[in-house]
Amino acid sequence: MSTPTTIHIINHTHWDREWFLTSEYTSRWIPRLIDRIQQLAASNPDYRFLFDGQTLVIEDLLLVAPEYEERVRALIKAGNLQIGPYYCQPDWQLTGGELLIRNLLYGQQVVARYGGTMDVGWLVDTFGHISQSPQIHRLFAIDSVYVWRGVPVMQPYFKWQGADGSELLTINLFGGYRNLYGVTHVPQVAVERLYTEVRKLRPYYPTSDVPLFDGYDLEDDPEDPVSFYAEARGIGEDVVLLEKTAAGFALDIEQKQLALPTVTGELNSGKYGATFPGTFSARTYLKIMAHDCERLLFQVVEPLAVLARLRGRAYDEARYEIFARRLLQNAVHDCICGVSIDLVHEKMEDSYHDVFRSMLQDVEASLAAVLADFQSGEYAVCTTPFIGDTWQVVEGSLIHARTEGVGVWPVGDGAPVEAVSEPVSSFHWRNDHYEATVTSDGTVRLDEGILGSFVLSEEHGDTYSAEPGRRLGAIRPESPLLVTEKSERHCVVYYHGAFRNAVVQATVEVRLHFDPSPLIRWEIDLDTQGTDLRVDMLFDTRGGDQLCAAMPFDVVNRPVVDRDLLPRELSAELANVLLGQRELDAVSDFPFRDFI
Repeated sequence: MSTPTTIHIINHTHWDREWFLTSEYTSRWIPRLIDRIQQLAASNPDYRFLFDGQTLVIEDLLLVAPEYEERVRALIKAGNLQIGPYYCQPDWQLTGGELLIRNLLYGQQVVARYGGTMDVGWLVDTFGHISQSPQIHRLFAIDSVYVWRGVPVMQPYFKWQGADGSELLTINLFGGYRNLYGVTHVPQVAVERLYTEVRKLRPYYPTSDVPLFDGYDLEDDPEDPVSFYAEARGIGEDVVLLEKTAAGFALDIEQKQLALPTVTGELNSGKYGATFPGTFSARTYLKIMAHDCERLLFQVVEPLAVLARLRGRAYDEARYEIFARRLLQNAVHDCICGVSIDLVHEKMEDSYHDVFRSMLQDVEASLAAVLADFQSGEYAVCTTPFIGDTWQVVEGSLIHARTEGVGVWPVGDGAPVEAVSEPVSSFHWRNDHYEATVTSDGTVRLDEGILGSFVLSEEHGDTYSAEPGRRLGAIRPESPLLVTEKSERHCVVYYHGAFRNAVVQATVEVRLHFDPSPLIRWEIDLDTQGTDLRVDMLFDTRGGDQLCAAMPFDVVNRPVVDRDLLPRELSAELANVLLGQRELDAVSDFPFRDFI
């Protein structure tokens, strides 16, 4: 190189606390890691180490070794150890917006408590990124972030712009977060490895500055590559090595005032690094439990507790923070994605059940305080500022609950509900919002849309990948449609459907709920026998090749299918740079939180 290359070395570990083991095991490795960082800092006071951008690891450490607290505090104050800015490393696409805010809030509070600072984001293994990540980081005075997966461009730096116009300097680790890992373990090739990384990465960088990352998953025996290379033979004047923090390198790039491209919106492309679309449907029951717990805590428990405080009940902030932290621990990207060992997911399931039961008890206590001096009767308690207009079956009556904001609203007389068993060849429903027909094949015809058909296919992927194979057939009703419940204002239509062949079987029990509201509700029990099966529920809306999806804090536009991907076989140059898996052919599995 005509200009010396400045290598900025960032030492770190990516701490998958619960993936192939539970935290009861991985936490026992953290004391050894802290011991090793202390040794390296004693030998080199300029040594810097990033503990995966999360503070939960310190919480884990102190559960098994509380005597380490002062040692950690000293390392953080001296600048040898960086933690945060997050409480944990969640999956940002599968986690609700409020919980993502709490993740940064709790993380920053812990960093401050230990006398440190962390004003750079660290998202080097997150399986995709939401569009409002720039604004969320800016809310916490974070103006730069490191990412890897999901980036649709081969650029080392870019301005990432959120939906509100907020921007982050974004450092793209397309070469991975472990490209200098373990150099001291094989010293005979350490210099060659360094120069190999320089040769393959330098052409992609706009200046002579290149970051390299010494760290690995669950690394508890870190090294000091800067000190090692200072004593190694073969390092010429064409390479300058610097010890850097993630924040320090980001600041260096910011100060160069480079003309950088802008990337807008969500980052969920698997073109240069896999985003694992198979995780959206892996262990779906956990995602339902996460959704139910988040909704209960943030939309019911905490707002009700505020109302109850106005009626004399103490607001237990610490208790609600414990609930949120437990939900965040389950939201870690390897956990909520459903890709960990069974024991991790069984632990998550127990945690969700426990938190949900505790929150229901809190709801009962808040309601008792709020309604203490109300006359007996039926009321709707609303915790949102919006007008509500819902229909619910409660104790044998169809109740119309109309609310006009936060507060308690009386409910009028309900319509009696009749349990019936009436076979019908088809079913028609019309209200003020739509006109729909349930046909004999179990689908709902709404305008030109055909909604709610079930298709069974072979599954060639795994918990990470989504690769549907040969279509096996459709799940169809085995008996006539049945009207099982009705009143003057609502109706429930039921059918049992199945697909069977010599080796596999799939059955569904479907209940379709119709009432005066704008919504049609499907209630589905699905069961399968056999292996490597995929069941898709299809809503054919004839809507073209674009869709809108509700994500945290935003409604995003996407193609129905992403074909902007690289081929399986790459050029030697690109194959040497890109790390790990990529998505191939086409991707049609995307996340959404509330609607498509």
